[in-house]
Amino acid sequence: MSEQLTNVKSVFHKRFANLSSAISNRLWRNADTNYKCDVLLTFPELIDDRVIVWFLEKFIQLQPDIRVSIKHHFTTGVYGFYLTFTYERVLKGAEALQLEKPIKQEFGGGYQRLLFHELDIYEGVEDEDKFFSTQERQSIVFHLLYSIRILENETLNGIKFKIDQSLIQRGLEKKLISQVIPLHNKEQLNHLRETWVWPKNIFKAQPIVDIRQYFGVKIALYFCWLSFYTRALCLPALYGTYIWYYSGQSQELDDKLFIIHSLLNIIWATGFLIFWRRRQAELAYEWNTLDMEQLEDTRATYKGQLRRSPVTNKYAPYYPAWKRLLFRLSVTMPMLIFNLVLVSFCILIIFRFQAWIDRQLKLGHLPSLMSLTQLLPKILLALVTTVFDDVYKRVCRWLTDKENYREQRTHDNQMIAKMFACACVNSYLSVFYIAFFTHTHIRLSDQLITIFVIKQFWDHVKEAIIPYIVSNTRLSMLIQLSKKEHDRYAERKDLNQELKRILDQWNNSKQIKTTDEISVDYSLSARDFIPSFETLSLSQAEIECLQPKWPDLYEDYLELVIQFGYIIFLSALFPLAAFFSLLNNILEIRADAFKLCMICQRPFSQRVKDIGHWQKIMEYMVIAAIVVNCIFCSIRGVFRRMLPNLPFAAEIFLLACIEHILIIVCKIIRSSIESVPYWVRVEKAKMEYRRREALTKLECNALHLKEGQTQENTT
Repeated sequence: MSEQLTNVKSVFHKRFANLSSAISNRLWRNADTNYKCDVLLTFPELIDDRVIVWFLEKFIQLQPDIRVSIKHHFTTGVYGFYLTFTYERVLKGAEALQLEKPIKQEFGGGYQRLLFHELDIYEGVEDEDKFFSTQERQSIVFHLLYSIRILENETLNGIKFKIDQSLIQRGLEKKLISQVIPLHNKEQLNHLRETWVWPKNIFKAQPIVDIRQYFGVKIALYFCWLSFYTRALCLPALYGTYIWYYSGQSQELDDKLFIIHSLLNIIWATGFLIFWRRRQAELAYEWNTLDMEQLEDTRATYKGQLRRSPVTNKYAPYYPAWKRLLFRLSVTMPMLIFNLVLVSFCILIIFRFQAWIDRQLKLGHLPSLMSLTQLLPKILLALVTTVFDDVYKRVCRWLTDKENYREQRTHDNQMIAKMFACACVNSYLSVFYIAFFTHTHIRLSDQLITIFVIKQFWDHVKEAIIPYIVSNTRLSMLIQLSKKEHDRYAERKDLNQELKRILDQWNNSKQIKTTDEISVDYSLSARDFIPSFETLSLSQAEIECLQPKWPDLYEDYLELVIQFGYIIFLSALFPLAAFFSLLNNILEIRADAFKLCMICQRPFSQRVKDIGHWQKIMEYMVIAAIVVNCIFCSIRGVFRRMLPNLPFAAEIFLLACIEHILIIVCKIIRSSIESVPYWVRVEKAKMEYRRREALTKLECNALHLKEGQTQENTT
């Protein structure tokens, strides 16, 4: 018996050691590094062998410039295609994505959109390893992969591939391809973890330059906005704490503090949005996205019947607008209305339940120990809002995908509008109901404290800690089972031999272009790349495949915009709202960094010039806050106590006049201040002037050279 206990103890100790090492992220650091590739494509575990062979043949046939290495992952039992492209193809892809790169000083300096036929003017284009960052290369390869189109109708395992369909997108839709992910750079990621993620850096400035170079402009701009917003919260947190300290001494003082606090919040919110709009213009100028055109390329997930485009005369998906409108009227609107009515009904039922418990306790019908039941409605309300919050996000994503928008910008705006509308009802209904109908200050304070302390703490646990433990625990368990995959690998001997044969044949046929074949005026350095087939016991890429995908920034922006609404709508009733928000956001920066660097897969980078629709939403929220605070002044009787002889109709008229004046003043201030700072406009003009001067000089030199050659020929 003792021997059995010893064996159990040793097994448990081994499992626990593996689990702890996974959670401390040692497995990732000790895993094999990545190969020279940019994107990893994996297939499902039990996929038919013919599918893997077919996709390899299609890649070689449809895109000869592609570079493929195949590796078998023992831990998960899947096959991975490690993909990249020739440097020439990457340069053409950068031109299609309208990337801006630095220009040599003799051509005027600065940045300009990359043009493949004018590579001579770009600084450092000869160095393939340094001209593009890793995130730029991954975005280009991602674009090139999705641009691979089917040339003729084919059928694979009963799935039809039609002419001009995206090979990758069709494979993902039909579950023939498991995922397409960019791979981490271990050295750069470890640097970000040391300088950004760990708690010792909580009060240090964020390494925005490193974040932008590694994760791209969109994510870097989000963290800039979050940092800017957090610093701006110091002011309302300061005067909010001061007002909270002096409130409660007398009704007259409370009324004056209420009005002052409401006005200060409106002034602060208006100034914050104006200064941020100018700051993001400065960042866009520094990151060369200020003048970028909004790309209107068709989204990869856009579906429709293939038609010949009247512009390009090529096949392109077409989805009629009436179908989208019909879906929105018959599905989207009824479903959203039903969800909003349902959550409203549940919240009102919980408030009724709370009122019933309060009455029973007051009448003494419940034992004194049962006073703890007062917490039950609050717990139910927190659970209901949390559950509905998650449901709303899933429903909004599904509805927006089904509406099938062609442009990414339109898709994002529709997604933001739906998520914000649902979140407003879910987040604000309970507190507005207490403020407008019950007039119970203590209940409102308790509800807001629950939101700002308990709910925000739970959000951090739910978004960062739990996913980290779950993903790493799953990884450590899979590693224990990796030995069994060796047997499964041996069972697929025929597939392995066929894949090796195709790669060897491709390599021997010399379809790989050499440097001399690149159509530029000078030689470009090229990476030595030989297609290969290998097996892996544990690799960094294999660990990344087991990590969850980065969920984009919709939910992160939404959480903070809703918080912004609490501050400008209700902080006059709860002065400590900005203080609690400030504490939360200090943790939010590191929690999001932790999630990005420690939990999720590396996202594909995106170039943007602003935060998009969220700016307009916050501007509309400021206008709504003016109306809401005027209503609160009337409901709380502030004007009635300050002007006791004022008739009720005159009070309403006065509040309406104040509201309109404040809205007009805010709009005038916002429209009178330029969104692009003066120094940015000057620098843009100077850069354009130097560029024109340099081009004029080059043209003159070319003209003189041509005249000199003409004279020599005549003599």
